[in-house]
Amino acid sequence: MTSKPWSTTTRLIVIVMVIALTILLIYEIRSLMPALIIASLIAYILNLFVRYLGKRTQLSRGWSVHLVYFIFILLIIAAPGTLVPLGVSQAKTFADEWLMIREEIDELASEPIDFVGITIPIDQLWEDVTSVSTDIDFTYGSAISVIETTSLGLIKIVIIIVVSYYLLKDWKQLRQWLINILPESGRGDAERLISDIDVLWRAYMQGTLALMLIMAVIFTIIGLAVGLEGAVAVGIFSGIVSMIPEIGPFIAGALAVVVAYIGGSTYLPLSNFWFAVLVAVIFAIVAQIKSIWLRPQVMGRFLRMNTGLVFFAILAGALLQGILGALIVLPILATARVLGRYVRAKLLNINPWPELAFVEVLTEEFSNMPLDIDEIEPKQVDVDRETTASGSSEIEST
Repeated sequence: MTSKPWSTTTRLIVIVMVIALTILLIYEIRSLMPALIIASLIAYILNLFVRYLGKRTQLSRGWSVHLVYFIFILLIIAAPGTLVPLGVSQAKTFADEWLMIREEIDELASEPIDFVGITIPIDQLWEDVTSVSTDIDFTYGSAISVIETTSLGLIKIVIIIVVSYYLLKDWKQLRQWLINILPESGRGDAERLISDIDVLWRAYMQGTLALMLIMAVIFTIIGLAVGLEGAVAVGIFSGIVSMIPEIGPFIAGALAVVVAYIGGSTYLPLSNFWFAVLVAVIFAIVAQIKSIWLRPQVMGRFLRMNTGLVFFAILAGALLQGILGALIVLPILATARVLGRYVRAKLLNINPWPELAFVEVLTEEFSNMPLDIDEIEPKQVDVDRETTASGSSEIEST
């Protein structure tokens, strides 16, 4: 018994239903989409290490995946164990110093400030600020809300850890499955598109690493120049968190300010308070330079995009979707460019990859050339014999 093919109307109905159900599913799990996106990013980054390890050590992909993911989990576990005690000790020190900070601020704000003939009643403003109190109404409903938020956060963490592992483990199978969904006539184009997109995402990762390195060097040099204690460690940390758009420099600056206030400068004749103010100003200026000029320049060069477009895309992504939007907007925009170029070529009935067509023509031309020496040699030998024979006959006749 043979299955009857679907009519065109039936196919269209099924396609519309599949698209509608997919949109409905995405809408229902929209609160978990950030976790799935983060898991995909982690799996893609770890996959680069898996491929590198497999090439260098000749390990199978399974062993490479387990080794890389094991190291990744160890880093996740070790980071809080190392940073939390340090953060607690720094917080205690900062709490002890807070009273001194409050006294200095009160003294600074005790009198109005005259600036270019304009009197700023900073004393009254500070009094109004300190007199503001917020009543916290901790009810049963708010307790339930806190519990729900905490539970949802834990679920998202579990999703990120588990999904990233399975995506990393089954990366090749998932890619092949996506390609096999398409008709056989379109699988070649799909493989080329996926390859082009993979190159773009790797370029984005390389640009991000380059930006992190540049920022780490800049912050380290600044810390050493002003006499910041632990300047190298603060610089490295600042470079790492600088990969997070907008909020990364703020975290780095906050850490540097705390370190500056607690430790002071090793040689600048400034009190800890004013040294912390100096560090905050410097980090704020560098962060603005990085956001406005350096990041668009670096990412534009690696992704071959206009620097103005890069700046606008990051800003729009941050405003519309927050930190995650600003983090992934550039590779998504580059991916859309590749897909748009392919669709345009298909609509205009031209080759999406003209450089491949040129290579194919050259390959065909070379394949048609007679390169078999055995076929050419006998002809050359016959010619040589005829030439030798004619020469001998001329000598005899002479």
